[in-house]
Amino acid sequence: MSAHTTVLLVLLHLTPTPVHLTSWPCLDSCKCDTDSAHPHGLVVNCRGQNLPQVPPSIPSNTTTLLLTRNNLTRLPDSTFCRLAHLLTLDLAFNYIHTIEESAFVGLGRLIALNLTGNHLRLSPATYPAGVFRPLTSLQVLRLENNARKRSQSHQSVASAQSPSRRSVAQFSSESGSLGNDRLETDIHSAVVPPTLPRSDDQGEAPSPELRSGASIHDQVSQPDASEMQLDYPDEALSHLPSLRELYMDGLENRTLGPGFRNLTKLTFLDLSGNKGNCFLGDMSPETLVNAPYLQHVNISKCRITNLTADTFGELQDLRVLDLSFNFALGFDRLGDAFEGLAKTKLEILEINSVVSSWDLGTQITAHHLRYFKDLRYLWRLSARFNRIVSFEEGALCNGTPPNLTHAYLDANLLQLAPYLNDLICLEKLEVLHINGYNSYWTPQLRAPFPSNPQDRPDSGSVCVSAGAGTRGAESLETEYREFVFPPKLRIFKARHFGLFYKLMSIPVNPNNSLERLVVGENHFPIWKGPVTGLENLKELELSNSFGNAIFPQFLSSFPFLEVLDISGNRLRRVFRYFNEGGAILGGLRKLKVLNMSRNDLGDLNNSTFINLTNLELLSLKVNAMGSFVHDISHMKNLVHLDLADNQLYTLPKSIRDHLDSLAEIRHITVNMTLNPIGCTCQNIDFLKWVRDTRVDFGTHKDYYCQMEDGSEMMMADIWITINQLDRTCGSYVGVFVGAAASSLLFVVLLVVALAYRFRWKLRYLYYATRLSFQRNKRHHADGFKFDAFVSFAGEDMEFVDGELKEELEEGRGLKLCIHERDFVPGLCFTTFNRLVCIRVPPCIVYKTW
Repeated sequence: MSAHTTVLLVLLHLTPTPVHLTSWPCLDSCKCDTDSAHPHGLVVNCRGQNLPQVPPSIPSNTTTLLLTRNNLTRLPDSTFCRLAHLLTLDLAFNYIHTIEESAFVGLGRLIALNLTGNHLRLSPATYPAGVFRPLTSLQVLRLENNARKRSQSHQSVASAQSPSRRSVAQFSSESGSLGNDRLETDIHSAVVPPTLPRSDDQGEAPSPELRSGASIHDQVSQPDASEMQLDYPDEALSHLPSLRELYMDGLENRTLGPGFRNLTKLTFLDLSGNKGNCFLGDMSPETLVNAPYLQHVNISKCRITNLTADTFGELQDLRVLDLSFNFALGFDRLGDAFEGLAKTKLEILEINSVVSSWDLGTQITAHHLRYFKDLRYLWRLSARFNRIVSFEEGALCNGTPPNLTHAYLDANLLQLAPYLNDLICLEKLEVLHINGYNSYWTPQLRAPFPSNPQDRPDSGSVCVSAGAGTRGAESLETEYREFVFPPKLRIFKARHFGLFYKLMSIPVNPNNSLERLVVGENHFPIWKGPVTGLENLKELELSNSFGNAIFPQFLSSFPFLEVLDISGNRLRRVFRYFNEGGAILGGLRKLKVLNMSRNDLGDLNNSTFINLTNLELLSLKVNAMGSFVHDISHMKNLVHLDLADNQLYTLPKSIRDHLDSLAEIRHITVNMTLNPIGCTCQNIDFLKWVRDTRVDFGTHKDYYCQMEDGSEMMMADIWITINQLDRTCGSYVGVFVGAAASSLLFVVLLVVALAYRFRWKLRYLYYATRLSFQRNKRHHADGFKFDAFVSFAGEDMEFVDGELKEELEEGRGLKLCIHERDFVPGLCFTTFNRLVCIRVPPCIVYKTW
């Protein structure tokens, strides 16, 4: 270092920081914004401006400087000497190949420096010994993905990884991501802290031909890789006392030099080959021995071919290790490395894809796990995409770490085998994921038998309906045994796992703590039940399981269920014919979340949700529902109602009133997008309610209206739509009222004219009717004792006593007043007339009758 540079460094360290910053005007090619984290600072964004050098007139109060994707080729001395308040400097994806020793003078406050994607090969020749000395506060340094030529030995190492000689990028594009979007996604964040400053541009620097600064790039003189010894610049890095996180490319068979022992705060090291620039090859204890303070190590995609037994033994504070996507590693070599890891405090281990994707299948043996059980701090394990078929019997009981609580074995080829009995040995396991993978064909998995043939049940103990080949579904009736879960297991996921069963009577060992069971995207044609032993279950997911027969006793087996997802199962027939009185969901009184979307339900029975008093979220989207008239007044805790993508024209007033009452006490949302909501005069009350209610319907531009003529329009501005309807409907109302009044007046005039024309006839009819009424009234008021009086001569006595009496009294039921029988002879007739009443006038009865 020259004397001039030394004096400059001393002056910068001794000069006090000014209280008031000198603010320079922002450059024309950059954008300046106030730094929200530092009120007096600026964020200067000069990304992608084809700048050949760092602008000399950057404001002095800049705290964040972004120079990503420009044409910078070198950083001369004192480039940033005026930016004493700079905290973040991003120089990623330029063409920088030279950094002079005093380039970073003045950046004593810098916290994060990003040099990703340049031409700064890892070598002491590239990084002068004192280049990082001014960066006394630097905590994060990114040097990865810098251009260098691969040697022939690198290619041979890559060829040894896989029979197909595929690169990491090729494997990533082939394997894609897990088909299950509900798999845990926070594992990477556990390895890479979320606070790391990353460039927003991911990928290699653009080719010169695609950029306007190509000529500058062509003029850059770069040392040949064969003339430069690639090695970690430990002497330059040793002057970073505050460094916590370091990102570099991984060099083949190289060790971290002695300068790393000065980095006492370095806890995070990332050598991963996300851009194909990691070739570690063989790793030994000397590889990381000079960085004993490391806690997080990411060496995924590094083409590791061998790990010695004590590779990580010196990292006693190691907490997180990622060895994923080292396809040539295998479980044999990994099993040896567990011996050294047993000396660390490892808590999280990532070993995804450590076998070739062409492997036919792997069985984890007790030999693989002989040191694994000694990882007493390990609580989280991820071993996805490893073609694991099964575990050797007893291996889980004798080789599992004692404090393991989370295990992720997704996207393997696990079969149901006797090792399932060993799950009970995992006494502290709380989370287990064995989800399948969409691009793999998952075979039908049959219920396992005990390994000892003498212990196998009789053929009648398991009911099997073979169906057609492997497509048949077993009836999962296991009277001969109980399903056993680890005693503290809370979450179990086996989505898309190849389960083909009719869920009949299923006993589960009651000594379990299972709260969440996710078995969607399997094949369960019948859900009959009952299921015993899962009384603690709170969440059940059976989505896309193609169940076409649900029996009430199945869901009633889970009395404490709070979340139920039965979406995508085509349940219209089930709820139409087996849901009398709300029997299917009637026992789920504690249910809070219900997802019944994509079931083609149509119009449901009004009693479907009758007992769901605690429901908070109800999803019925994509069900071809023409109306929603269900009584939801008992759902006092409802916060979200999803009715999207149905055939709903409106909502009844009773439902609207209930939603309004809920909106008074809490925020409530309703989703009715992709429904043909009627923009007609008959539905204007509903439209005004949508406009005025406190219920949150989302963005109106996501809705559309169906007009009177059948056309559709977006409800981007519902106020304009309502105003137009008001005017249209108002004119229709006036016409209707006028027509109704005119018709009524015409009818009245017609009635009056007819009454006048037939006034005399009407008057006659009136009096005739009144007279007839009065006569009938007097007639019914008289009380007659006889129906007829019979007067006859003596010679007719025989006729009267014979035929007359027989015909009239006995045949017709009349009562006759007969001479000498019903009154005394010689009595005055007038006296008699006062005593008796005759209903009919006297008549002469002829003998011939």
